[in-house]
Amino acid sequence: MAVENSEVFLGSGASLTFVPEVDFYFQPATTSQTSIQLHQTYAIQFQLVTNMYVGCTLDWYDNGVYTSSHTITANDNDTFTISPATANPVVTADDSFILRGYGAPCPAPTSSNDASGRIRLHADNWLGLVESASFPNVEVEMKQMNLQLGGSRNFTHQYKGIETASGGNINLVANHVTWLYYFLGKCYSISFASGVNSAQHPDNYHTGTAAHSLYIHGTSSTSHIDTGPFAHRVIDPNNSDDHLVPPINNILYSSPNVDFDSVTYPATDSTLVTYEFREANNSELPSFALEQSISKLGTNPLRTDTDNDGREDLNFVRVARGNRVNSMTLTANENEEVKMTMDLNTRAVNTLDKAQTVGYDSRGGQTDERSLFNFTSDEGHLEPFFFSGGTIEAFGETLMKITNFTLTMNNNLMDKRFIGVSDKGIKSALPGQRSYEISLTALVTDDKLFTELLNNDENNETTESLKLVFKKNSDLESFTLEFDDYFLSSNSWTIPDDKGPVTVEATLMPRTLTSCTTTTHWILQG
Repeated sequence: MAVENSEVFLGSGASLTFVPEVDFYFQPATTSQTSIQLHQTYAIQFQLVTNMYVGCTLDWYDNGVYTSSHTITANDNDTFTISPATANPVVTADDSFILRGYGAPCPAPTSSNDASGRIRLHADNWLGLVESASFPNVEVEMKQMNLQLGGSRNFTHQYKGIETASGGNINLVANHVTWLYYFLGKCYSISFASGVNSAQHPDNYHTGTAAHSLYIHGTSSTSHIDTGPFAHRVIDPNNSDDHLVPPINNILYSSPNVDFDSVTYPATDSTLVTYEFREANNSELPSFALEQSISKLGTNPLRTDTDNDGREDLNFVRVARGNRVNSMTLTANENEEVKMTMDLNTRAVNTLDKAQTVGYDSRGGQTDERSLFNFTSDEGHLEPFFFSGGTIEAFGETLMKITNFTLTMNNNLMDKRFIGVSDKGIKSALPGQRSYEISLTALVTDDKLFTELLNNDENNETTESLKLVFKKNSDLESFTLEFDDYFLSSNSWTIPDDKGPVTVEATLMPRTLTSCTTTTHWILQG
């Protein structure tokens, strides 16, 4: 007799949170040449989600010297299976590994400081003012064959081919624009007006001090890194032990007090951070994961569990990992907030269920959404950028009477699959030609936009750069995008039948983004 499932998942129990994907440093324990086990120091703190890291890269360092790279073909809660095998046995005392960030959601400390703790990802992070989002869907290629066998008009064999995760999309009302980092690829600098304490630093590479909840890399030193992790959070899951997430890579940083500073969190108006982003021209773009949980909001709403009869799942969790930003639009229309839209290229989608070892806590165990990292109750910080807070400069002057504009940016990511990954759902996304386009509508005040259409010389930094500036929160928070090497590529003029204002619709085509800066309350984890 079939078992009846009765309780339905509702949208009220749905949640979408951000998981950073950053290089994760650890030292090994017992190991063979085909399996690498986390040292107990890490294994107790950070248990792994089963097979979450298939297809990811594991780099081996022997005494701090890079030795070889390996693909993860399977993992359980504390051990990676790799291919190819290491050339020599790994020595626990002086070897170390780095799990590279692409497609590798950052683990978080378990709910208890022992092997019985429920497993968590570093998923207690707010996305911002999300208007709508589409979680990536998995499409499975179906193959049907006849095998040259008669006797029926039906197919004689069918099987499943490759799996592709696609369709991920996030639409935001922009109360911050640090998402631009994920499109451009490089965080060139980080600075603070105040709130940085270079005298305070992590106690060691694995634990922090509860009095200082956040450390930023390279604010008071020259050792800043371009691609993260930038922020290391101190997390105490059971009020007994503090853990740095992610652990600091002591291969690269031998003096934490030099390379790391404690930072005031949450930010105040006097402790805002300024980032400068730049274009990355290599094959690697930063990535992030998304955790979607749909809960029936029972006693333990965040846990992957079943009811007392073992019939029904109480929390359904999926993780879309390896999300790179394929295209991004920034839009400001008359009388509206500034909005951002990101179309994602997703590496794979994993489903978490009740079979996961000791169980899994979604959202990093945070039941109160107001406790998510980067969530703010400060009205000024929560406020979005508005159309009215922006200016646009082009052709050596400030363009007046603009009623709307859209900046479209495209990385033109290309899907690639490689031999030896051991999973039909794993792919990689490589950047192609990067492009920018700005379209705007303005009321006509002069003939500038017409004469520029006939100009055969590119506008650039030495003449007239193209600059977008937006401010909010009494001008304390802002962002600036500056482009060089641009043409006005088209325009059209309208004379309305109602005898109202004459308008022009214009398109500008820049080749290069020379500067992108933002001052914000938001902590970029990388």
